Amino acid sequence: IIVLRHIDSNIAGTLKRNTTQARTNRHSDLRIAFVSQQQLRSFNHPYQLGWTGEEIHNEVTSFKNAADSCTTSIHVRRGDIIVMATDGLFDNVELEDIASIALEWEEKNGFIRDGDIAAREKRWEAGSSMTKHSAEVVNDLAAALVKRARDNSTNPNIESPFAILAKENDIMWSGGMPDDCTVIAMHVVGAPSGTMV
Repeated sequence: IIVLRHIDSNIAGTLKRNTTQARTNRHSDLRIAFVSQQQLRSFNHPYQLGWTGEEIHNEVTSFKNAADSCTTSIHVRRGDIIVMATDGLFDNVELEDIASIALEWEEKNGFIRDGDIAAREKRWEAGSSMTKHSAEVVNDLAAALVKRARDNSTNPNIESPFAILAKENDIMWSGGMPDDCTVIAMHVVGAPSGTMV
């Protein structure tokens, strides 16, 4: 799970905006606000949530109950993009590339223009949260991420996140990692205008 958030100078803490170039020269301050912990038995052996059709009484199995998983929480904010995905995405697409694809999706669909957070805030204050439009197009973001993962997984010439981790574990690997890929994308936009809270 990752959470992407537009940040500006009013947001403190560990989220730092890009100050290496002037604000007018920066395309966006969409940053990674949260990344969940990987849950692995060992390299390339993630824990599995599932059912095999029979009870497993072997402690060595990688199948676990949901209660065995690591949990955490983060406060989401209006405008956040949440991506939940299998390792097929994260093994093949860098987090920064996921943020770039998400920004491209936001701009294509009119949620933000040229990184202008202030204009989006004014639109929200005027009651335009674009909730319906977001619901109609959020699957396009998930599809774009799956497509990038698929393209990268079959590319022998990239230095994928999987290849980097493999080398850190003394396994010679180059290119992407062919794998199944499921992506769920969510866009936190708020309630439609006129909704009673």
